[in-house]
Amino acid sequence: MNNLQWIKLKRDFEEVRCILMIGPKLARVRKGNEWSPMVEELSKYLSEFLDQEGVEYDERSKDNLPYISQKFLNIKGARRVDLEDLTKDFYESNTPEMPEVYNLLAMLPVSIIINVNPDNFIQKALREQGKQCMSLHYNFRRETVNSIDIEKISVENPLVYNLFGSLDETESIVLTEEDQLEFIRNVVKDDPRIPEEILGQFDHRKTYLFFGFDLENWQFRLLLDGLKLREENTTVSPRLKRYPLSEMTKSFYEERFNFQFVDKEIDDFLDELQNKIGIAEKEDGPKVTQKVFLIYDEKDDEFRIGLENSLSQLQSNKDIVILYWQKFTAGTEEDEILKNLENANIILPILSPNFLADTDLNGHILEIAEKQHNEGKLKVYPVVARPCDWRENDFLKKLEPIPDNAIPITSSNWNTRDDAYFEIVSQLKKRLK
Repeated sequence: MNNLQWIKLKRDFEEVRCILMIGPKLARVRKGNEWSPMVEELSKYLSEFLDQEGVEYDERSKDNLPYISQKFLNIKGARRVDLEDLTKDFYESNTPEMPEVYNLLAMLPVSIIINVNPDNFIQKALREQGKQCMSLHYNFRRETVNSIDIEKISVENPLVYNLFGSLDETESIVLTEEDQLEFIRNVVKDDPRIPEEILGQFDHRKTYLFFGFDLENWQFRLLLDGLKLREENTTVSPRLKRYPLSEMTKSFYEERFNFQFVDKEIDDFLDELQNKIGIAEKEDGPKVTQKVFLIYDEKDDEFRIGLENSLSQLQSNKDIVILYWQKFTAGTEEDEILKNLENANIILPILSPNFLADTDLNGHILEIAEKQHNEGKLKVYPVVARPCDWRENDFLKKLEPIPDNAIPITSSNWNTRDDAYFEIVSQLKKRLK
């Protein structure tokens, strides 16, 4: 990029005219000392089922997720919901470690982020930067009711829109070749429609930053057309390692969508971007003690004790102070308790069948937490103590649990419960930043 291009890009960031586009090759999983695209590893995982069932496929396309997903449905007795379940299990078991590139992206001063993945890496990275975010998704199969107050969207409270679906609604995930065709067709004909509040952000004054897109794939040409990108826009795309573009493809994107292809790989470009436009990690300010409010059923007191013991060092360091119902005396007025709940910085509901069966906790108290959370006044992170159907709760299912994969404390996946508590504390510490 020349000097004028950098000046223009810096001004676009200052005026919040940039939209961040995260492609399917950016979400990665560690394989030994290397990082591999999540979609490719998922494809290889699904291909194992094809091998087991003797379904023929082109071995050279083992890492092509739409192709392999389509072949998966040829397995005798295989249902679409089985494909969705395996996809969700794969993501949940492979996303605890977040690629560092997401932390760099989360530092960018943007208010709109379009994520072409069902994962939540960028949401986690934004939280670690101390930002709130609204997270919504598109369902190419049917209309989804999304309530968006665009006036509340800002650099500190960005909107993340998962365009290819969400793990919270697995039917929405674009997986197979047929899904891709239906997705593109429905986006182009506006049925179901991407919310106008989002489409309205795509105009000729905007600059788009594309990270992790293999633009040789034909569907992205139609997608960009459906999103109303035009040659008047400025679109910046650094080089994607292992996925070189042909001169013919470059020429098309340059002429049709005014792409500026940067001859640097993503991480190197982001490092240069930080220096050019003056982005830096926030300096540590004075220590602020966060109020952490635990909500739990009294029958689950053992989990409260285990969690509080594990958080004891954070309390000693005055990073947090822990509050919960039983810490107030029997004579404490309910209004005073609710005031402390509303003044909390973080709420940790300790989920179990007991919690969900408690009409006070799973009703009045959770409603207060939801109101405060939606207004951006506090953060709610569910902790799953025992297996329960918590994702059937309209509010809880939208939240990011601790740990990210929501493995219950009692699960045999942990060697000991101490391992579970250690992971919960580790992830909470990151979210306290």
